[in-house]
Amino acid sequence: MKKISVISGGASGLGFEIASLLVRSGKNVVILGRNNEKLVRASYNLKQMATDNYIESVICNIGNECDIKKLGDHLVRNHLSTEYLFNNAGMGLFVKADALTSSMVDKVFEANVKGMILLTSEILRLTPKEEELTIVNIMSTSALVGRAEETIYCAAKWGARGFTEALRTELKGTKRNIIAIYPGGMRTDFWNIPGQIRDLTAFMDPLLVAEKIVNAVLLSDKILVTDITINRR
Repeated sequence: MKKISVISGGASGLGFEIASLLVRSGKNVVILGRNNEKLVRASYNLKQMATDNYIESVICNIGNECDIKKLGDHLVRNHLSTEYLFNNAGMGLFVKADALTSSMVDKVFEANVKGMILLTSEILRLTPKEEELTIVNIMSTSALVGRAEETIYCAAKWGARGFTEALRTELKGTKRNIIAIYPGGMRTDFWNIPGQIRDLTAFMDPLLVAEKIVNAVLLSDKILVTDITINRR
């Protein structure tokens, strides 16, 4: 079995920076995303950084159970075993509470909670109990504090945090490590929302955030890291 790191939302932004650091550390990487063009470009760039690493991109909507099962079958068929899972994919929504619709709720919860749950469940199912597995749930500081015009986004992130805490309790005493990450705002495509313009000048560089995350995760065999909050100065 070839050991891999799986990164959802790995084609751009923080996910891509995490993937690039893992590749440079000699890790085999599988990035997931829904946009084939972005995935192909990201995979090509990662292969330029690699030596003999295994690099692959897989089209996968993590909020879709059929896609998740196809991913699981692909991993089994290719003898790939996950040692690090980075639940990084997500989407934002920043509107007033009286403007919310059912469609908005579904999209935000699928991207930020449902997808995390489905992907984590599949990886847990496939990973032999005797093998180490580190699950890194990347959320947001919006999972720690309520914010105006982020009601549904905060609700989704608080749900992801609840899942993370309960999962940690359920898996205590096993070879599964759960790391919760709460980053603040970064300069990424996350903020490219139609009709909404934000000044990202003071926001964090995703590469610097990725460095903090990857350094902590790769040290987890020597020290136990559980929760990290990353904010700009």
